[in-house]
Amino acid sequence: MNILDELTHYRRPLPSPGLAGAIEKEAAAACSKENLALCLSCMDYTSLEPTDTEASLSAKIAALREKLRRDSLPPAAAVCVFPRFAGAARQALARSPIKTAVAGGGFPSAGTFARVKLLEYRCAIEAGAEEIDAVAPAGEILEKRYQQVYDELALAREACAGVTLKVIIETGELRDLEAIFRATLVCAHAGADFVKTSTGKTPVSATPEAVLAMCEALRLFYIRTGRRVGVKVAGGIAAHESAILYMTIVRRALGEEWLAPRHFRIGASRLLDDLAKRYKSLSR
Repeated sequence: MNILDELTHYRRPLPSPGLAGAIEKEAAAACSKENLALCLSCMDYTSLEPTDTEASLSAKIAALREKLRRDSLPPAAAVCVFPRFAGAARQALARSPIKTAVAGGGFPSAGTFARVKLLEYRCAIEAGAEEIDAVAPAGEILEKRYQQVYDELALAREACAGVTLKVIIETGELRDLEAIFRATLVCAHAGADFVKTSTGKTPVSATPEAVLAMCEALRLFYIRTGRRVGVKVAGGIAAHESAILYMTIVRRALGEEWLAPRHFRIGASRLLDDLAKRYKSLSR
């Protein structure tokens, strides 16, 4: 596909006046037990620390499963780990509906060779990964080298055949909403199942404005192609209010059809406790 020609079919709509305020009001009223449960079920519990080991991850996953069981919480969507821990995570999640996800492709910078990225995806899948969080090269996006980005991601889609592919566009580095809008479309046309905001390793990660621009692109992509591509928000999301806000943005911009783990994810390492605390308070 010539992605440059394809992008000419899209124009980012201007936000409606007062939209931000309306979404904030909706989010404030949306903190219900039902919506908190939805956020829990759409969460990718993440452990991407330099000190991770197979033993420490197995212990974290065991603690996660016990907390979900003990507090009668919905299962998370996935656990996201580094590629070399895919097998340990898959084993620790045995007999669980929670998927094993891997942050790969030269995570977090995407700064390695394309053939190394493809090998990493294949090795992770062979080891047990059911989902891959890949990284699009932000530098090429900033330079508007969209065809190069598309071609690399199309190869990633082939390497990840049969598993869920989420592509990170590092919105905090792109900054410009038009660049975020176009990067989202490139990922969607390359075959991504999700477009994800951030690695969580940059000073700025997910923002409401960036997520809204991504949702606008995915809405137009669905109108043009009939294929729903999911959105994943990640980076600095530690409070239930933030999770509810992003859920509300997706609901407003894309509709109820997107509000399920197959189309909406929240990547976080510190969100679970606050979500669970608020959920339990509403269960009394």
